[in-house]
Amino acid sequence: MPDPLKFRASLLRCARLMSDEINIILLPHQLNYSLWQVLYVIQLKQGCTSIDIAEYLNVSKPSIAKRIHTLMQLDVLEQVDTEDKRQKKLILSAKGVELFQICSKKMDVFEQQLLLPLDQNSQNCALDTLHTLMDHLQDLKSGTQP
Repeated sequence: MPDPLKFRASLLRCARLMSDEINIILLPHQLNYSLWQVLYVIQLKQGCTSIDIAEYLNVSKPSIAKRIHTLMQLDVLEQVDTEDKRQKKLILSAKGVELFQICSKKMDVFEQQLLLPLDQNSQNCALDTLHTLMDHLQDLKSGTQP
């Protein structure tokens, strides 16, 4: 069995290297990985609240508020009213949709380059492994794991 410390260190190092490369891709667009994550969640959910984003990304609400503030200054987000007047739904503005599409294409190219050394079977196995680990972590977090 592989040394779990080596697995953890490898997984964290891989995530850091990947986020560094993503930051380089996003920098010309005044974005970084943490801002991209917010845009991604809003696009994925076709609009959501800051609480939804914080829960999805598993980060604090104040850190999401800072990211939203930055994205609002870039004019890539809009706020719309919800039934709960205390909450605003966030959606991508027209500029935000365009920026998301441009950056998504660049991220897709990066992902394709990253996966070049792996055949399709290896890619599928890696993805299955990551999904299994994420599901297990989610179970541990919610207390549903024995």
